[in-house]
Amino acid sequence: METSTEAYVRYDPTKENAWVKAVLKSLKNEGEDYYKVDSKQLVTMLLIVIAKKSHKPFISELSNTYAGVGLMNLMGNKGGIAVRFRFHDSYLCFVTSHLAAYTEKVEKRNQDFIELTKRLSFPHRQDALTEYVCYSWNNGGDEGVSFMENQNVIKDWKREASIFHNDFLVWCGDLNYRVNLTESEIKNLVRQEKLDKLLEYDQLSIEREAGRTFPMFDEGHITFAPTYKYDAGTNRYDTSEKRRAPSWTDRILWKKERMESEKERLRLKSYTNCMEMMMSDHKPVRALIELSVRKIDSRLQKQTWENLVQSSKDNKDDQPRGELSSSFVEFEKVQFMEYKEKLILLENTGQVLTVFKFMPKGEDEEILPPWLQVSPLSGVLAPGDKVVIRFEVTVDPTNSAPLNRGEEKLDDILILRLENCKDFFISVHGDYVPTCFGIPLEQLSEMTVPISETAAKNLERTSTDENGLRPDTPTPILNQIDIPKELWKVMNFLWNPNMFRIPSLFLEHGDIMVSTYIRKCLDTGKQFDTNILLGGRPSTDSEENEDTESILSLLSEEVEDETKKEAISANSMIDVLVAFLECLPDPIIPTNMYERALEVGDSADAMNNLKDSLPPFHRNVLLYIGMFLRQAIDNAPVDCKQEREAKITEIFMVLLRPPIDFKERNPVVAKSKRQKFIHQLLHSLRT
Repeated sequence: METSTEAYVRYDPTKENAWVKAVLKSLKNEGEDYYKVDSKQLVTMLLIVIAKKSHKPFISELSNTYAGVGLMNLMGNKGGIAVRFRFHDSYLCFVTSHLAAYTEKVEKRNQDFIELTKRLSFPHRQDALTEYVCYSWNNGGDEGVSFMENQNVIKDWKREASIFHNDFLVWCGDLNYRVNLTESEIKNLVRQEKLDKLLEYDQLSIEREAGRTFPMFDEGHITFAPTYKYDAGTNRYDTSEKRRAPSWTDRILWKKERMESEKERLRLKSYTNCMEMMMSDHKPVRALIELSVRKIDSRLQKQTWENLVQSSKDNKDDQPRGELSSSFVEFEKVQFMEYKEKLILLENTGQVLTVFKFMPKGEDEEILPPWLQVSPLSGVLAPGDKVVIRFEVTVDPTNSAPLNRGEEKLDDILILRLENCKDFFISVHGDYVPTCFGIPLEQLSEMTVPISETAAKNLERTSTDENGLRPDTPTPILNQIDIPKELWKVMNFLWNPNMFRIPSLFLEHGDIMVSTYIRKCLDTGKQFDTNILLGGRPSTDSEENEDTESILSLLSEEVEDETKKEAISANSMIDVLVAFLECLPDPIIPTNMYERALEVGDSADAMNNLKDSLPPFHRNVLLYIGMFLRQAIDNAPVDCKQEREAKITEIFMVLLRPPIDFKERNPVVAKSKRQKFIHQLLHSLRT
């Protein structure tokens, strides 16, 4: 497709038409029995829909749309195209997209997906024949529509249709998700044909499983090698200077079946790549999918409706009735910042319309605990109708503190009421895994034992503790020089000249397995085993388990350079430090001092006054981190000192953030002021 600068501002159909002709010509009898249903181009993206001419009388309500999510969230160098049409009495939608590039841009790709789902929409014409189908999309049981409504997308779905308002939705394209391993590690696993092992590090699989992107989509099992990046014209992975790491950037997914679907309407017949295609640095992927299309007999539909009306009159039963597929919602183990969802089915088994809604347990009580979201909370069901009720659990910095301290559990009873009928009692339970992430600085500093032990003791504690104090008795303030032991452990590992001399320190991400090992050590109070972190055998005091074996495999077998082993561990520790700071309910610079902090970037005196006015724990941590960063810059290798300082200024803006309901008047200026704040802080700590 067209990649010149002009393509961003001027549409030229020349290449689009050439591709359409080439595709038709490649079909049987040079496409004599086929025709173009529709095609749409957006810069380097092109979506073509081809059908047999015999299907033409049954294809209607054709429309297409596009959205750019590139530069300024508008330019079409990144974005998506969608085509929607009715085939017989089923609605089909096809989407292609090109999402943000580069391994580290996972969050941007996730955001691109959300943005495209919100902006790709079509006009919709109401039809009495398919009205019941449209109703089922909007009754709370469609995962995609619920996802959009949770993103505050409010539209008149009687006149508009999103990409999810379809019986079948297929999404394909260069999604650009990468593999969280180095080039050599990926190629080694490809050579060994250990694709299942490699898929464990596939970003799209990780993000989908966590519910952060494409949560309502399915994908076929991948049995083919990564499709990117090749030397054009060969089957050889990139040998240029950049040596891009192989990844499955090119994917085909489809919207999941609804929970109450009685039969499988979409069947994947094959899913593979096209190694014989040599014209690009990508290898195309292809999928053969079989669909069961709806055909409605209008005469039978009318007759059935009349029979139901007459039956309702003859057997009048005005008592609402309903059934739940389950009264138990079990999330099992729930980690901090982990998204999980469960579904149950509510069916109207009576003969009349019934209204359902979740009720509070008392007059002054909330319907749901803060860690739980339920949708829909209310609705109306016609006789025989079903609705999927979605339960979503997420423990984040806003609600994690009492769970981490063991004062609360993921355990609740919800009341679901059918109007003029009985109440259903739904038990919701999960086993939260306590973590030091997301706990206020003061409370973390006061804990004398690891977070896992603290939570366990609090769960067992009776109304009076061992010292005769009530559980809610404030703990005495510790000495002001104290900082959280978890923070000290991380920085103690990093705070030495050998670490500061690592050229890539702060400039690269570490490894997720190493970061997970570090976090578990912080939560359990175990000391870091430097033998493990530096690629040696565990010490005699360390437990060898699956995690340590995975790290040893990564650092010992796949990373030969000792310096690189050290760099992976050091940058993994930096990743953990930044995550710890990001998850604090109140940042190092308290949110109520955010606006004041933005104005001190140009004044050393103002910075000193701000530091003096911080709460003691916050001031200690700020100075401790600031001195560490100052020395990391001062002791950096000469050739990377400037780049390290710029990177530190960028990533440690997490030290200050606005209140949740705060709206920046000018986000670009505010970001610049946050960077100036970090720069001024580091300048004030020069020795």
